[in-house]
Amino acid sequence: MLTYMEVHLYYTLPVLGLLFMILRPFHSSQDTLKYVFLSTIAFLTASPWDNYIVYHRAWWYCPSCVTAVIGHVPLEEYMFFIIMSLMTVAFTNLVMRWRLPSVFVKPDAPIVRSMIIRYVPIASLLSIAIRAWSMAIPDTRFFYGACILWYVCPVLALLWFGAGEYICRRWQAVLVSIVVPTLYLCWVDQVAIAAGTWHISLRTSTGIHVAPNLPLEEFAFWLLINVILVFATCAIDRAHAIMHLCGGHQGGSQSIISKMVNLTWAFCLSDQQLSRKPFQDSEVTWSILRKASYSFYTASAVFPVNVRQDLGVLYGFCRATDDLADDEAVPVSKRREQLGVVRDLVRELFSAKRKANVDWMSYRNQLPDSCIASMRAFARLRPVLEVDAVNELLDGYEFDLTGQQIKHEKDLEYYSACVASSVGELCTRVIMQGYSNHWVIKRARDMGLVLQYTNIARDIVTDSQQLGRCYLPRTWITDNEYELIVSGCARKLGDARLRQLALRLVDMAKELGDHAERGIDRLPQDCQGGVRAACAVYSAIGDELIKANGYPTRAHVSTLKRAWIVLKSVYDIKTPSSLYSSSDSSFLVNKLRKGKVRAFMID
Repeated sequence: MLTYMEVHLYYTLPVLGLLFMILRPFHSSQDTLKYVFLSTIAFLTASPWDNYIVYHRAWWYCPSCVTAVIGHVPLEEYMFFIIMSLMTVAFTNLVMRWRLPSVFVKPDAPIVRSMIIRYVPIASLLSIAIRAWSMAIPDTRFFYGACILWYVCPVLALLWFGAGEYICRRWQAVLVSIVVPTLYLCWVDQVAIAAGTWHISLRTSTGIHVAPNLPLEEFAFWLLINVILVFATCAIDRAHAIMHLCGGHQGGSQSIISKMVNLTWAFCLSDQQLSRKPFQDSEVTWSILRKASYSFYTASAVFPVNVRQDLGVLYGFCRATDDLADDEAVPVSKRREQLGVVRDLVRELFSAKRKANVDWMSYRNQLPDSCIASMRAFARLRPVLEVDAVNELLDGYEFDLTGQQIKHEKDLEYYSACVASSVGELCTRVIMQGYSNHWVIKRARDMGLVLQYTNIARDIVTDSQQLGRCYLPRTWITDNEYELIVSGCARKLGDARLRQLALRLVDMAKELGDHAERGIDRLPQDCQGGVRAACAVYSAIGDELIKANGYPTRAHVSTLKRAWIVLKSVYDIKTPSSLYSSSDSSFLVNKLRKGKVRAFMID
């Protein structure tokens, strides 16, 4: 005999625990809201409904198989309301977290088609609910099925009102999120019915079985309840995306009541009622990222949705402005002029005490459309950023455009701070959503130096051949070596010399990295894994340089190894390795003092 509590202990709780364990590194406050809100609503609505149908003997339970009975329903049944809700929502989160919800909100969709998609299903669902209500007569064969329909159809109509088109656009993920939990719970139901844990009354059901020990009504119940939970998850995701893109940055100061009011407002809005620009600009920004760095586009999925959205905007701004500085088809004078325009735009954005009213049309003849779109999206981040770091990044572009040489290690540190520490600071401010911590910011800036030094070490030959640039301090190399590098012939230095120079940079990165990495532990818990993974991938590049025989033209980490590094970092799997390989490059060099935006931009 299988008790009801054993059904949970053997079949539902282990699966729920596994899902929570998989999702642990990605858990965010938005997920907490979904779990608490949806399981609470499920409990409050299902409890009276289930008591009603048990009272009318639609199903009953083995008295010796339950722990206690509250009202007409076993304690374990109340547990099922919460456990099932958490299981389905968690699985849906796992399936859907890899794509940004904002991608599926389309303010420019044709309004007539949208109205048909929105209101025809609502009318159908409400008609079914009314018909089911009239058929829900106790002690008749349609009672149980009709009760299920009048219970779920009005809820589905409401959810379709708030997220119908969004659900249609995500139909594949929605289908998987519904089918897998439904099949699993149907199987659990079959096991329990076969064991006599509970039984479905033939008097109040059709007697039709979808599979052995699986009545049609039970299958419909699992299917439709999962549809509700998946649709509700989609509705919350859509509402959050609208709030984030259209409601601005409000940080943690927003009360739960205010947040629920705003979510309800966003839920009720149709796509066509939304401003098009935020979504179009976001789409352009992510299009830039897909083309420029698919690695970042993919890896960003480890961050919470809102942070991922903002990091993508920040990264898109960096890429768009970097492209302005690096576009060889445009004369240097024109590029410098465009960077000046960007500086003016940044000054205008950050000079206003509140939201700046920028006349974007006045810049259209001076900057490419993609750059304008990325800048417009970037303007949303103004409340959480500091202008000094943005100007510092632009100084890095200017450094490259004017062809300045890196004469000393101080110049190397200055340049790396401009193009990498600035980005590290900006990323950290986005992640911390405006809650400034100077110690953490300093560690982020140090990590920027770590990644940039590693990047320069990897690309000595590549920078020579493609850019005709030398990012090594002149004091490290002879005049002849410098001329070889800037003329595109860095390979003529020989593997031994290139390796020595590269490992000198790696050694500098290692010294800084041991301290810089501590800042990751002060970041929000749901962001630590993603940042640690990005840093660890660059650390692995340093390892490859150390382990290589000679100097590879462009050291890289294999896809399999990179995947393992990300997995290890996200789940905080402890291994003997540290920031850099235990191999030490310091025997090659003496101990050192502590158009190229590449660190933080993983290729």
